[in-house]
Amino acid sequence: MTKLGIALFAIVLAWSAAFGASGVERGTGGGVAAAEETAARVGIEILQKGGNAADAAVAVAFALAVTWPEAGNIGGGGFWISRDPRGRTLVVDFREVAPRAARRDLFLKPGPGGKTASSTDGPLASGVPGSVAGLELAHRLAGKLPWKVLLEPAVRLARDGFVVSDVVHRSITLERNRLAADPETASIFLPDGAAPASGALWKQRDLARTLVNIRDRGADGFYRGLVARKIEESQQRLGGLITRGDLARYEARVRPAIEFRLGRARVFTTPAPSSGPALAEMTLLAQYVGLDKIVPGDAMAAHFLAEIEKRAYADRNRYLADPGIVRVDQKLFTDPSRLKAIAAKIPAHKATPADALRSTPAEKPTTTHFSVIDGFGGAVSVTTTLNDSFGNARVAPGLGFLWNNEMDDFTARPGQKNLYGLVQGEANTIAPGKRMLSSMCPSIAVVDGRNALVWGSPGGATIPTTNLQVMLNAVVRSEPLESAVAAPRFHQQDFPDKIQYEEGRFDASWVEALEKLGHTVAIRVDETQRAATLGRVHAVALGPDGQITAVADPRSGGVGLVVHPTP
Repeated sequence: MTKLGIALFAIVLAWSAAFGASGVERGTGGGVAAAEETAARVGIEILQKGGNAADAAVAVAFALAVTWPEAGNIGGGGFWISRDPRGRTLVVDFREVAPRAARRDLFLKPGPGGKTASSTDGPLASGVPGSVAGLELAHRLAGKLPWKVLLEPAVRLARDGFVVSDVVHRSITLERNRLAADPETASIFLPDGAAPASGALWKQRDLARTLVNIRDRGADGFYRGLVARKIEESQQRLGGLITRGDLARYEARVRPAIEFRLGRARVFTTPAPSSGPALAEMTLLAQYVGLDKIVPGDAMAAHFLAEIEKRAYADRNRYLADPGIVRVDQKLFTDPSRLKAIAAKIPAHKATPADALRSTPAEKPTTTHFSVIDGFGGAVSVTTTLNDSFGNARVAPGLGFLWNNEMDDFTARPGQKNLYGLVQGEANTIAPGKRMLSSMCPSIAVVDGRNALVWGSPGGATIPTTNLQVMLNAVVRSEPLESAVAAPRFHQQDFPDKIQYEEGRFDASWVEALEKLGHTVAIRVDETQRAATLGRVHAVALGPDGQITAVADPRSGGVGLVVHPTP
């Protein structure tokens, strides 16, 4: 390790100690890492009742719909990957789909009043939700405890209330203006004109009634009957496209996992329409370039990783889409001969302009991720989202859940960037019933036959690079999980063509060295142009001694919990 690398590693440890102590726990009997503590404790409660990792994950997901509304949801979608103690892997794609009435030019053609519809706000911004169907399917195929047992904690939290934490209070306060725009949304999230106070008991009665329907009738309690009828009525009233027919036709999909190797580890991740194939490509390219060249904190390592990430994003944005609608050749992302040729052409001392990688013209960081390992070694990794923070910032009237604004993840305008700066191609254009491309890629790494690492992150377009860098830290460098998660991160995609890094985590000589190689380097900023972090990883690791470590990213305010903590 270089002197700079050693210095940065020391900074990581200090930063982790200062901000992450409450987010790390070690012990046995199972572990959960999630963005919000109340929901994470629901997962621990389910494990203590004899549930497996799949049961705990279902319960956590529904609890997050109550306690972490910026991204936890029943009105959005996501991806599930699990691997049981016998080595059976399950991938469930519960990504949202475009309504049947949606068309390619939905956000190009002027509507009433001559205005072009928004893909991020308003009645046309939402896709048909997939979360409820996906979680029911995952439970049916991998769960153990009764469905009602897993839903009851979420019902209780919505009906009887939960104590609002500082993190939840701040989360709602940051989006106050958007949430205030709709009176019904404001009445739930901004009682008396402000976010529920930290320490207050917050009840969501409309959401509780919706969750009771789901508890008692399964997915039919959401996609058919009273809830579906209310959804259709409100969509018609507001000018939206989602109908009861769209809801009844929605299906979560079981898909084959993407598998690749990293040293001794076998890594399993989610396939298209997720960005798991891009994660696989980046990992394999790193090995073909040479892992010895990728030293933490070293500018040359950042150069090689940036060049790798740039190429993988060009492939992602050109080739990935809904495999049910578009022919997607996912083998391109793991083809050794192709990737070795790409790696051989990466220049050692010069940045490659992104324009040179694109042969044809061609998501917000408030997704959430949680990871679970049970006492038997079973593992679940789930990333779920509404897209923007609080999605569309609109609740379904009388039902209490927030709508997603996932239609922006389609290529509304081929060759032009979306909300997150991604320039995507023809494969991801809007079509009826089509799933939009996603950056999510929850993953599981297997070492010596055990589910050794379960991890993932929110972060929109930065998700694959965040997951890559944490994996390299934990699997290749064998860093303690809390250090692997807390380490400084940077991000490069094809467009905008620049390395974005976390302020204060890299020194001036690192930036200068990269600029001399021809890279554009800039501090990562959010939509308000304030300095921002990259990702919020929640990970659980199982050591060869059976010790479990659950870690919440110190950037996140989340929590890592285990069933039996080490004294």
